[in-house]
Amino acid sequence: MTREELMKLADKYQSKADTDFWKYQETGISRYGSSYRRNGDIAEALMMAANAADEHHAYIFMKVQMADFAQKAQNALHAADTEREALTRSLVHDIVSYGWLMNFIKKD
Repeated sequence: MTREELMKLADKYQSKADTDFWKYQETGISRYGSSYRRNGDIAEALMMAANAADEHHAYIFMKVQMADFAQKAQNALHAADTEREALTRSLVHDIVSYGWLMNFIKKD
């Protein structure tokens, strides 16, 4: 499921929980209290799943970037002396660009 689908489903369960809460407040019937807690827990779990999906995608992106940096670093290590400086500068430039993109560092 996509993040949007998970959030839509979470909103649905949160709405049910809110309705059950008010019914419980008005009537005092315990089934509404149980339903409120159950639906609220489901809504919270769905929101956590949606956030976990975002974090997983960010982790995959970072992992790919690190693999790219490692490959470029290895290429620089095994390059001829005449090419090594240019490859190293390119790697440093890419790392700084990634730092800017992820807001790890500020632009000068």
